[in-house]
Amino acid sequence: MNELYPHQSSSFDHAWARSRSYGIDPHVLPSVTPVTGTELQARIMANSRLLESALHYVDHLYRTVESECIVAICDADGILLATRGERLPDELLKQHTTLGMCWSERVFGANAIGTALEENRPLQMVGEDHFLQGLHGMSCAAAPLHDENGQIVGALAIAAYKTEHSPYMLGTVLSIGHAIETAMVLKSEHYRTLLLQQKLTETSNHLILITDRDGHILHRNRSAEDLVPARGASTLQDIFSEKSAPLVALLEQRDLTDFHEKLPNPRTGVECHLFWDARWVIDPLDHQSRLLLVGRDMTRYVQLERNMRHSERLSTMGMFSAQIAHEIRNPVAVIKLAMQLMLGQEEFSEKSEKKGKMILNEIRRIEDLVNHFLNISRPQTPNFENCEIVELLQGTCNLMQGVFREANLRLVEHYQEVGSIRADCDQVHQVILNLLGNAIDATPAGGRVELTVQRDAEEPEFVRIEVRDTGQGIPEDSLQDIFEPFYTTKSKGTGLGLHNAKSIIEAHGGDMEIASEVDRGTTFTIWLPVTQMTS
Repeated sequence: MNELYPHQSSSFDHAWARSRSYGIDPHVLPSVTPVTGTELQARIMANSRLLESALHYVDHLYRTVESECIVAICDADGILLATRGERLPDELLKQHTTLGMCWSERVFGANAIGTALEENRPLQMVGEDHFLQGLHGMSCAAAPLHDENGQIVGALAIAAYKTEHSPYMLGTVLSIGHAIETAMVLKSEHYRTLLLQQKLTETSNHLILITDRDGHILHRNRSAEDLVPARGASTLQDIFSEKSAPLVALLEQRDLTDFHEKLPNPRTGVECHLFWDARWVIDPLDHQSRLLLVGRDMTRYVQLERNMRHSERLSTMGMFSAQIAHEIRNPVAVIKLAMQLMLGQEEFSEKSEKKGKMILNEIRRIEDLVNHFLNISRPQTPNFENCEIVELLQGTCNLMQGVFREANLRLVEHYQEVGSIRADCDQVHQVILNLLGNAIDATPAGGRVELTVQRDAEEPEFVRIEVRDTGQGIPEDSLQDIFEPFYTTKSKGTGLGLHNAKSIIEAHGGDMEIASEVDRGTTFTIWLPVTQMTS
């Protein structure tokens, strides 16, 4: 054998041949700068699953070996990521066992770590099996570590002085290496399960909250963040009232099922109907009790049920109203005709004429009421046409200016240029007249009524019209019935105006909502589609 290359074991012929091809001088320990700083931290982070799985076993292996040694974990490139044990007294070797040092064959020639990674097999090198003469006093065993797909992710190695050599060193590394690989597979399955659970939780339409025993919110999913923002609510007590199901479950430490709660959406202000399940579970990490709350948003179903009941009532009421209207209409027409004939006679005194006109006015009121009844039984289909909505509403407001002056109220108009929409101009005019009339009735002298027209910022395919007053407001318990036929908060109201107004808007494919606060005022909001969208 060439004297330049000392003794080599036939088991490592290929490793030595590669070492020669790299041009490595076997007589000199190479001076290598280890990977440090952010690059080392990046490698540690990238191999976190390997290290989390291995470090427990590395500690165990070091405690088991009763000799002066180093146990090391490296990545797939041979970079040392973690070591346990005494630094070897030899100063040169001490430099080469620091974190970040690369033990690739290209750096140190044939060595236990580099060759185990290169040849993808466990092995032990004793003394002169190493290519570098500076390592001939060492005994090292290493085994490559694989992930669940069989890919090499790193290596486990133990290094001691040759005088401490044990024939069991390789077997020990093999058994510990197998344990690390098994732990990695289990952790991988655990991670996959956790990721799947997290994905299911985050994409669920249900609201999911997890709290500790004191009610502090530890986790909320994306659906819960819509109703329970991350900022502003840190405990259940910040969200729910004392007698709510989640707080009862918390305070009494018991499970609850299908409890109905109502919460306002903090973004829209709309009341949401939630059905909650509450379960106490044990956290597998710290074995502490946790309250798991799962809320189902049933607002749409509650609204659907309410709409069905509303439709049934309207159907019954429509039939009833039509019968009443026809029964009243004929005698009223006869009375009206007779009164008109009487007023046309010359012998009618001035006093009688005044009373006769009063009777005619009341008859007209009865006719209006009859027409309202008929509108319930057979709603008018909109006659769609191009409608310059701003121009229409300006005309409506001009018509009402005299009434506002008489009531000592100020009408303020805000218009954004929205162009024309497809609508029944007469019906929209009727709706706005009704809302302005209600605002006048509800607002004390010296107050203000605002009418605003603009494109809806969130839904630009709709024009939004707002009528806002500074009146007495409507109690909260009356708001949900405000559009019901025959429901009124006015002493002389019929309870049909708002119902008919909402019906007209819905027939246009739009919507109408109310928001009110006692002693602060009321706002009616109308959304009308720009294009024809009949419902």
